[in-house]
Amino acid sequence: MIPYGRHFLDETDIAAVSEVLRGGFLTQGPKIADFEAAVASYVGARYAVAVSSGTAGLHLACLAADLGAGDGVATSPITFVASANCACYVGARPVFADVDPRTLNLSAESLEEVCRGQANIKAIVPVHYAGLPCDMSAIRSVADARGAVIIEDAAHALGASYPDGGKVGNCRNSLMTVFSFHPVKAIAAGEGGLITTNDAVTYKRLLRLRSHGINKGDDSMLHPDAAQEDGEPNLWYYEMQELGFNYRITDIQSALALSQLSKLERFLARRRELALRYDGALGEIATLKPAQAVGRDLSAHHLYPVRVDYRANGLTRTRLMHRLREMGIGTQVHYIPVYEQPYYRNLGYKSGACPEAEAYYREALSLPLYYSLADSDQEKVVRALIELLK
Repeated sequence: MIPYGRHFLDETDIAAVSEVLRGGFLTQGPKIADFEAAVASYVGARYAVAVSSGTAGLHLACLAADLGAGDGVATSPITFVASANCACYVGARPVFADVDPRTLNLSAESLEEVCRGQANIKAIVPVHYAGLPCDMSAIRSVADARGAVIIEDAAHALGASYPDGGKVGNCRNSLMTVFSFHPVKAIAAGEGGLITTNDAVTYKRLLRLRSHGINKGDDSMLHPDAAQEDGEPNLWYYEMQELGFNYRITDIQSALALSQLSKLERFLARRRELALRYDGALGEIATLKPAQAVGRDLSAHHLYPVRVDYRANGLTRTRLMHRLREMGIGTQVHYIPVYEQPYYRNLGYKSGACPEAEAYYREALSLPLYYSLADSDQEKVVRALIELLK
């Protein structure tokens, strides 16, 4: 079976993990700081905080931005549910703006309209869908006009570049950016996530929040008299200063991710090559077109989504996916609009809110795309699609 996504590991990754297993730290050790520093340097941000998952990162970002009950958090409906759930975790309410049909990213025009209709938008979570960066300058303009913070969801976009050449995650147009290191992402840590920021206060708070709300490093004490005696620090003393979580990543995961990071440019180059090969090879299928035909030089190409006119083919998406599976090819759909999920329907969200997102969902299909996808396997995918759709 050719899956839609797959991680790649080599002996250097195995050796990196083995080194940690033979060392003195499995968690809360030096590999975490090494990984954080490497990512911060790569993307051009001042600070990075590694956590247990991208979802944990989004949750902590909302907490660090002081979002809570009564606040609106605007995001895209074409994303994994975590992009909206993070608002619910802190008692805020997700608000969905439509996507641009060319990029499938958050539409600045729709965002502006949504923000005009709701006075309580306190944060915007743009999603760099499939690895293609959003128009952050336009989104920043909308956010600044309302005093809203921006938390970039870059779960798909490690290694992607903005039009000005800066790397996604440099936080020039946002307070924080969140990455994911799930196995199908650009680099794998097993599970894992990371938050970048340029704000020192936010950075220190993220460090506390990921570890039970306990002060870390040079974080100031709320009760300094209890922290020392006779001018000497009490080595046992610590303070839980707010309610936090155990969202720590391990040294094992960080060692793997750090090793993977050294291969990122190679991973990205191959993904871009495969996306361009699809662009050329699928052109003869009139009822199928790339869903993101722009930004190939900017995207991290986490996914290769296409739009299929199923009605014109007389073949439902369900039947097409089953036929492809019978031929040894796995596909997926990214994504069902978040507000169509039963949880959100029960909260009162209704269909019709984002017509472009819903139109895309009706036609969406993600084709296999990953670093180790062989040319021959990609050709097999193309031949199968031509056979079934042309």
